[in-house]
Amino acid sequence: MLRQQGGCGPVIEDPEAGWLYWLVPPGSCTRWEPHEYAVCLGGPHTITLPALNRSAPPGPYWLRPSASDRLVPLDPLRQALALCRPESTPHAALAELLGLTL
Repeated sequence: MLRQQGGCGPVIEDPEAGWLYWLVPPGSCTRWEPHEYAVCLGGPHTITLPALNRSAPPGPYWLRPSASDRLVPLDPLRQALALCRPESTPHAALAELLGLTL
């Protein structure tokens, strides 16, 4: 993402859940196609952002701090996820947490 974007947008790591949260532009979930390695959620789902100065655990922290108005673009994110193939896939755990049916 750093090379593709000329700098990476904000990323939050939640070490307890084993998840990364990429902050994408508003409305992205309407354009997000199903993906094996990521889920894109919009309203009514929310996350609590860590304090801007939180850069280490415990709890969620800024793996890549927010810089100005830069967010993570969808297409490079999808490509990076497909290339890196992170484990484990989030779908079942997220569905259970949110009470969703896959």
